[in-house]
Amino acid sequence: MTAQPIIQAYPPADGRDWSPSCARCGGECKTWDCEECDDGFVEEDWGDDVVAEIHDVPCETCDGHGFWWYCANTPEWCEANPLPGREGVERGKIEWTEGET
Repeated sequence: MTAQPIIQAYPPADGRDWSPSCARCGGECKTWDCEECDDGFVEEDWGDDVVAEIHDVPCETCDGHGFWWYCANTPEWCEANPLPGREGVERGKIEWTEGET
């Protein structure tokens, strides 16, 4: 049974293959690397003034993913060409459909 399309920032973590598209215009999506981290984690010092106690914690900027998905079309094109019924969907929303990525 094929899952219903889902609009959210990242694909569901359910073991299935999900394909991204722009929820507004239906365009191709690409990834943009997070500039705050390398791999979804940042170092945080939990120590005191004398001893450092470094821990890797999920990056708050990218929610621990290390990147974002975005619509590959220009902002102008995406805004001017919404799918029917998607006029109210903001640019930047990602729709996930089950299938090969």
